[in-house]
Amino acid sequence: MSNLEDYQWMIRYLKMLDQTNAKILEGLGKHGPRNTLALAKSIELPPKTVSFRIKKLMKEGLLKIRANLDYTKLGLMKAILIAESKPGQEKKLHKVIGNLDYWTYMVRCYGKYDGYYTIFAFPAEYKKELAEYLDKAMQLKAFSRYIFYPITNIAEVVPNFDWFDFQSKSWDFQWKRWVDEVQNASEKLPRKLVEPKTYSVRVDETDIFVLKELEKNGAIKFTKLAEVANITPQGVGYRFHKHIIGRNLLTDYAVAILPYPLPTSDMCSFIIDFENEGKLARFVNSLQNKPFIINYGKVIGQHSLIVHTYTPKTQFSRLMDSINHLAEKKLAKSFLYVSLDVASFRRQTISYEFFKGNKWTYDFKKKLEALKNVCLQVDE
Repeated sequence: MSNLEDYQWMIRYLKMLDQTNAKILEGLGKHGPRNTLALAKSIELPPKTVSFRIKKLMKEGLLKIRANLDYTKLGLMKAILIAESKPGQEKKLHKVIGNLDYWTYMVRCYGKYDGYYTIFAFPAEYKKELAEYLDKAMQLKAFSRYIFYPITNIAEVVPNFDWFDFQSKSWDFQWKRWVDEVQNASEKLPRKLVEPKTYSVRVDETDIFVLKELEKNGAIKFTKLAEVANITPQGVGYRFHKHIIGRNLLTDYAVAILPYPLPTSDMCSFIIDFENEGKLARFVNSLQNKPFIINYGKVIGQHSLIVHTYTPKTQFSRLMDSINHLAEKKLAKSFLYVSLDVASFRRQTISYEFFKGNKWTYDFKKKLEALKNVCLQVDE
């Protein structure tokens, strides 16, 4: 966006952000886009009013709704990679990561690691091959260092406007209150962050195709889904209710809104370490209604959390002070973060094209050969 476009977008956003729309946005995160009756009942509004306002927000580009999948039931392992490029070789790093396939998010990152931040949904049965690929890339000097963590499914934070003043149309960030909440929060780990015991494939190729469309648009109509999936609307309805909902293949919905304009905001990824699961759970349970949190996931096998944040630039130092305060109080052990360059952000769905015969495919030898070629070509 240009400065003018961003200003115009912000004017439209603030204009639409009344208490009714705020309730609808919060309800969407809890009930999803297909249960309008339950949503309307929960916020005591007529269903027609709710449907009309949701459609208007989406039409004006102020709202997107995406389905989040339970990747463990698709045989996929979530993971994050923070890879630092050698000076002047970020293009090489980009190609090396892209060659892996199975990535869902890729964005330039800066800070302690100047390179690329990537989230994968990778076939769990090929976890060893993925680790070997990264080690080989390191040997070929595709990047100077990296962090790689398998993680749980990523849990979304439902939009919340407790800190928003509807009269002045401004946010009031209550950092001290948040720190106090962490100290008093429950030590029970949310079910979404319980580490998976298995990664079993509970879908067929048609299910995968429908799921990848829901990742793009969680509110897509069944008639449209039927067109792209080449099955009847009745068939889509059956699969959605019996397979996708019946087998709990969706974890939640991402209600994508930007509460503050991009040019004057910071998006970051934190890796926060804790002494034990109880302290990690306290931190997580304090995040459920915070407007500066996008989502989070737990590092498998460690008391560590991946947290994606979004704050106005004027508030970032306050966020850092608060996390440091938590460390002083022994509620957090240590942390590092990278800034994410939203302008370079790329997103794609699960790699459905590699799901054949009801299983995931991965040609490890072919990937290694391509890796060598990429490194040689860019170096020349």
